[in-house]
Amino acid sequence: MKKILTNVLCVAFIFSGALKAFAQQPETATSGPLFDQLYRQDSLLFHYAQKDCNTQKVEEILTKDFVFYHDNGLDNPTTVQPLADFTNSIKKICMQGHLRRTIVPGSLQVFAVSGQEAIQTGVQHFYILPDNQPEQLVEISKFTRTWKKEGNAWKMARELDYQVTRPLPETAAAQQYTPAPYVPDNKALYDTIAGLDSIFFETYNTCNLEKMQDMIADDLEFYHDRNGLLASKAGMLESTKKYICNKVQREIMKGSIEVYSINGYGAVEIGYHRFHNLVEGSTSHASKFITLWKRNNGHWQMSRIISLH
Repeated sequence: MKKILTNVLCVAFIFSGALKAFAQQPETATSGPLFDQLYRQDSLLFHYAQKDCNTQKVEEILTKDFVFYHDNGLDNPTTVQPLADFTNSIKKICMQGHLRRTIVPGSLQVFAVSGQEAIQTGVQHFYILPDNQPEQLVEISKFTRTWKKEGNAWKMARELDYQVTRPLPETAAAQQYTPAPYVPDNKALYDTIAGLDSIFFETYNTCNLEKMQDMIADDLEFYHDRNGLLASKAGMLESTKKYICNKVQREIMKGSIEVYSINGYGAVEIGYHRFHNLVEGSTSHASKFITLWKRNNGHWQMSRIISLH
């Protein structure tokens, strides 16, 4: 079974995610009851962890199988902490001094996966509070969290901190660039590309290789952050038939797609998605993808794909 999953990752023309069989419409991911519930849970978690140093209360907000992943750059291994290690690290930090964490205003987003699961993303700043000295900004990072509902309570099951930067102490938080929430500049183009994404991955989920072939450019290049470059349309179709058909399905994270026009070429699509491995009964975490769509005489095709984890 593991061999199947390995091959799936290696031929990630499968683009790391999951598909809804309808074109995605732009909608807010920054308000609503679910957003508010997870925001409150996030606030409580860091209140207990950093202000109260109450690891028992922290554990009440985490699932028993909680795992924390911290990206340490290309040259260093990612830190992986299960629940016990995570709470122990909180205790050590509390012994060393105070740490304060803030969310960059406007960066927090929530995407519902189902009534029992949701993805929360954002940008965060961490500060240390030395005794009798001004606080210092020590880390800026993006985060992706998986929340699961247990009974009536939302609990965090996974957290990934990535694109971690550690600015010099004199670097002010106000100097750091924070992008505004996405709003489509061209609604018609957005609808076109979101619709094409839906159609393509419906062919992927239903193994319609003839339709898939028509939607892929002959000079396709697929870039995977772990496995490198694949530049073979025929190889992609063959691998999809062998390793994906009836084994894996892709799901888009609702509300995550962004579309930008490329003058004289077509458009770029950016979003989050995940995979369901039907053979092993497992699901990947949500990850980012970037797709270049080329328009030739009115016909749109995928020409470049980047899969990030």
